Amino acid sequence: MGSYNGRSCVELVGSSPAIIGLQRVIRRFAAIDAPVLIVGESGSGKEMVANLLHQHSRRLGGPFVTVNCAALPDTLFQSEVFGYERGAVTGAEHRNVGRILAAEGGTLLIDEVGDLSLDNQTALLHFLEEGSFERLGSCQPIKADVRIVAATHADLESACRVGHFREDLFYRLGALRIQVPPLRKRGDDVLALARRFINQFARQYEVVVRDLDERAVRALLAHAWPGNVRELKNRVLQALAMSEGATISDQDLGLVVSEQTSGNGSQDLREVPSLRACRKRAEREAIMQALQAAGGNVQSAAAHLRVSRAQLYRLIKNHQLDHHLSAAG
Repeated sequence: MGSYNGRSCVELVGSSPAIIGLQRVIRRFAAIDAPVLIVGESGSGKEMVANLLHQHSRRLGGPFVTVNCAALPDTLFQSEVFGYERGAVTGAEHRNVGRILAAEGGTLLIDEVGDLSLDNQTALLHFLEEGSFERLGSCQPIKADVRIVAATHADLESACRVGHFREDLFYRLGALRIQVPPLRKRGDDVLALARRFINQFARQYEVVVRDLDERAVRALLAHAWPGNVRELKNRVLQALAMSEGATISDQDLGLVVSEQTSGNGSQDLREVPSLRACRKRAEREAIMQALQAAGGNVQSAAAHLRVSRAQLYRLIKNHQLDHHLSAAG
């Protein structure tokens, strides 16, 4: 369970129109103490947006608690969120107050809400409408003063149309809706974020602070960032580990940029990668994207890539992606 007391500040880095607009929406929605639905691609920063909503709200002094529905077995959602009495479930030697009461006076983020089963959606809707719940093993209603913020990368409107998500819950959560922009639509923000991560990791791991060389800058701006800010953070960590000079190169980032022309205006053959290098780089990119999209779940990533789990583990080792897997998981 993630929790903090509201005094640790986070901030959005960047000055793109997309981020300026997002900051404005966050400030306005923070003042309205109602449920909020945050929508955005995986790795785009939805949890940070939820943190900012909490920071700018009247609930700042209260706790910020998270529950990730994608990482929690469906059968455990209600016991974790609503809590349970001693003996109500197997192995329950003590009462569990649940995450709603843990967030009393503050904010509860329900991450990846699109992964909830219909039964759990019904239980969540009941709490939103009544403001009370019952612990497993008890018939006593419990009132709670908690703001619910939900986040998802899924298309809930489509899920409603096919009956996978309750339409009434969607409208209850989504009256206030925030769309988090993907990194590829944030322009030069990628450079500001990269430098922020460089400084952060340099302090954390006590390594030399390095800047980005010209090719690294071009590579960062040219990349499509399918894994968004999470992918950028992982690449910067890799670059700091790989870099040997005073600056970080495109190769350190794992993003090689070819020169368009040589000094005489013709294409420089030395900059054209071999087919083998292209295939290897494409394979590495596909593995990273699959792991990031699957939240580090190797079985899911392997199924998407249509390889066996054992084969994917070998590929992860061959491409030295172990630290990416740790960061994703």
